[in-house]
Amino acid sequence: MTALISVAGTWTWYVICITALILCAGSLSVVFRCISDRRNKAPLIVALLNLTLITMVVIVLMDCGHCLHAYETNEYTLFQLSLFKTPYYVYTLLEILTCIIWLLLGLEGTSYRSKNITPDAIQQAIDALPEGVAISSEDGTVRLSNLRINNLSRTLTGKVLTNAREFWSYVTTEGSEQGGQFFIRNAGEAVWLFNKDTLTIDGTAYDQITAMNVTARYAIIRELEAKHERLQDIQRRMREVSDLSGKMFIAQEEADARAALHNQLGQVLLMGRHCINHPDVTDPGVVYAATMQMNQFLLGEAQKPYEGGEDELSQSISLANSIGVRVEMTGDEPADTDARQILAQAITECAANTVKHAEGDRIMINISDAGIVITNNGKPPKGTIAESGGLLSLRRKIEALGGTMLIESDPAFALHIQL
Repeated sequence: MTALISVAGTWTWYVICITALILCAGSLSVVFRCISDRRNKAPLIVALLNLTLITMVVIVLMDCGHCLHAYETNEYTLFQLSLFKTPYYVYTLLEILTCIIWLLLGLEGTSYRSKNITPDAIQQAIDALPEGVAISSEDGTVRLSNLRINNLSRTLTGKVLTNAREFWSYVTTEGSEQGGQFFIRNAGEAVWLFNKDTLTIDGTAYDQITAMNVTARYAIIRELEAKHERLQDIQRRMREVSDLSGKMFIAQEEADARAALHNQLGQVLLMGRHCINHPDVTDPGVVYAATMQMNQFLLGEAQKPYEGGEDELSQSISLANSIGVRVEMTGDEPADTDARQILAQAITECAANTVKHAEGDRIMINISDAGIVITNNGKPPKGTIAESGGLLSLRRKIEALGGTMLIESDPAFALHIQL
C-alpha cells in the first residue's frame, strides 16, 4: 500500500506533485542565476544535475497519474511500471534532497554575490545614479543603460532606448549645442545636458552617452541671453561715445573700461562653466553673486562688477579658485596698496589665460626683492604672446607706477613684474 500508484489521485499524491513542481521552478531559477552571474562550472553543474533530478521526479509523477487510466492497455514499459510501484516516500526523500541542494545553492549564490561584482550588481549601481548613462557598441546597440536615461528616451522620443545612434541623432537635432554638448528641455520643464564620449575596453571602442539635470544652472544662461539685446545697446552707445570723442584721454579711458569689462565678464563666464563641469568643488553662492552683480553692472543697475567681501588680492585668489585654478604663492605678500592691486590684477589675468589658452589648473607666484614672477602648469605658448586686453591694461598700470613688466613665452610662459 506504499507504492506510488497506490496513492495516485489522493491528497498525498497531490502534495508530492505540487512540491515537485515548486522545486522544479526553483531549481530552474538557480540555473539561470548561475548563468547570469557568470559563475564557474562547479555550481552550474550541480544546479543542472539538481534540475534534472527533480524534472525526472515530476515526469514519473505525471506518468503515474496517467497510468490510472492506461494501465490495462500496456502503454508503459516494465521499467516504468516498476517506478510506479516504488514506495512514494522514496520520491518524497528525493524531493527533500532536491530541496536541500536548492537551499545550499541559494545560500552559496548569495554569499558569492556579496563578495563579487555581478552583472546584476553593476546594473543596480548605475540605476541608482542621478545622471543618465548609456553605453553602446559603435553600431548603436545598447550594451548597458540605467533607468534614468531609459525614462528620458521614452519621454523625449516615445521609444525605449534600444538604438543609441538614433537617440543621439535626436539629441543633436532637437538640442541646443554648446561646446560639443547639447541642452534639451523635456516635458517636465527640466533641462538636461547630454554629452557623448568614446570608451576603449579591451581594445573595443564603445560610445558613452551621459545626461545630467542642469535646470538650475541653465537658468543663469537663460538670464544672460534674455538681457543680450540690452547689452548690445550699451555697446552701441559706447561706440557712439567713442566716435564723438576726439580727445585722446577719452579713447584711453574707453579702452581701459572695455578691457576691465571684458576681463570681469570672462571671469564670470569661466566661473559658470567650472560650476557646471565641477559642481562638487565650486561654491554656487559665489557664482550666483558674481553673475547677478555682473548682470546688474551691464544693465546700469550697479556701479561696479562683483568685488566680493575681501580685499582685492584675496578676492583675486578666490576668483581664480572659482574657475578651477589653484594659486601657490611663495614669499611675503606686498603690503603696499598699489602693489597688492597690481598683483591682484596679474593673478586674475593669468588665471583666466591659464584656463582658456594653456589648459592648466595651477599658477605659481614667487615674490622676492627682485620682483614678482608668475608661471603656470599649462601648455607652453605656441608663439610670442600678443599683449591685448587685460595684459595691456596691466602693463599700463605698472608703467604708470614707474615699474616694468616682461612676458616670456619660450620655453614656457612667465610674467615678470618689478615695481
